[in-house]
Amino acid sequence: MNRSLPAYVFRLSFTILIVVIFVAGRAFTTTAFLSNSMNFQSTSGLGTQEIELNVKDIVVNKTGQNLDTVKIIFAAHNPQTYTVLLNGIHYNIFVNNQTVSSGDIGGESLIDIMNEAPEFPIISNDTVTFKNVQTIHTNEIKNDISNTITAGKACFTVNGTYFYRQEARLTATGGGNEFQLKFPSGCR
Repeated sequence: MNRSLPAYVFRLSFTILIVVIFVAGRAFTTTAFLSNSMNFQSTSGLGTQEIELNVKDIVVNKTGQNLDTVKIIFAAHNPQTYTVLLNGIHYNIFVNNQTVSSGDIGGESLIDIMNEAPEFPIISNDTVTFKNVQTIHTNEIKNDISNTITAGKACFTVNGTYFYRQEARLTATGGGNEFQLKFPSGCR
């Protein structure tokens, strides 16, 4: 009996260890899953800065009698100490409160494990450039905007939401942050 007591204690200890690992693993997985849910407030949970998004350029070219192309170039800077995955950017471009164009770069899927949309990694303290071109059909209102743009007097307002995920310290967080930017920088 004396020899079977250490074996019993070992098996019991091993079983308790397995149960603790299983319960702790489920708690970690649940926390990581809930952290990936979309939240439009500050979602970093790590007390760090968010992605710094800027418009580098907007170019509008007349390509036909009733067609224009609108090219926008974003710069996304990651001030954090770890890599952030940018899932996508949804944006709208306005001039004089009139819609010029809207579009998407990437997607907005945050929870899907089998995410089919591309993710764009932005490493620590680096900036990545994103470009998108939209073809728009012009009408009288947009022709007036086009004339303002080609005269070099346009002040663009760009708003939208960018979606991201970040992984650090064995946790994953993410969310969507709304933005509103002016281009060129001297616009009001």
